[in-house]
Amino acid sequence: MWVEAKGIKVAVDSRIKIYLNGALYAVAVATPVELNYLVEGLLYARGAIDDLAQIKSIDVVEGEEGVDVKVTAEADASGAPEVLYEDCGIAYASAARARLAEARDLVGVAMELAPQFSKFTMPSIEPTLAMHTSALYVDKRWIVAHDTSRHSSVLKLVGKALEQGLNHLENAIAFTTGRLSSDMVVALLRLGVPVAISLRGPLYSAWATACKYGMTIVANVRGRGFVQLCP
Repeated sequence: MWVEAKGIKVAVDSRIKIYLNGALYAVAVATPVELNYLVEGLLYARGAIDDLAQIKSIDVVEGEEGVDVKVTAEADASGAPEVLYEDCGIAYASAARARLAEARDLVGVAMELAPQFSKFTMPSIEPTLAMHTSALYVDKRWIVAHDTSRHSSVLKLVGKALEQGLNHLENAIAFTTGRLSSDMVVALLRLGVPVAISLRGPLYSAWATACKYGMTIVANVRGRGFVQLCP
């Protein structure tokens, strides 16, 4: 989603308030499209739901100051903070699905798949759009999500995977154009994803969370190429 200014496509971002069963649950900054995936991914990543069948309805209401998304669901909203979801928070690490760390060399895999992933990123699709891309490579196919926020792109990716009945992705590999934060790692771990490859690199919280829960992280380091950081 974009607007045009002097021949340049400018990506649209918006304040998204998410209400769960009538109460404010979270505030996100995101591209205001595919918000059903955003909500599904958010609730699942935070452990509020374990199955999409728990969501009864999602209503999107557009306003002058942003978008309100009203969700009715059989969900655990206990302790839900009313905070901006762009905060790289680590509060929901307990929702992560623990894994046994496998000492595998995935640098070769990253190098093999990175050129395929790059075809889905904005520099290849719309070079002027300032948007992040996240993707899952599973069963020799790609699931892709774009958003102005790297956090929201991962949440939308989780929602898309859930819509396709994919929630045990032990053989999947995740890619993202943004720096990995702990909330992104936790969201992917909730799906059972064992490997995350960032074209930038991780923040400390992401690295620590990944190592603790057994996720392999591969970062693209300037001047060195792909480097496996964990385990």
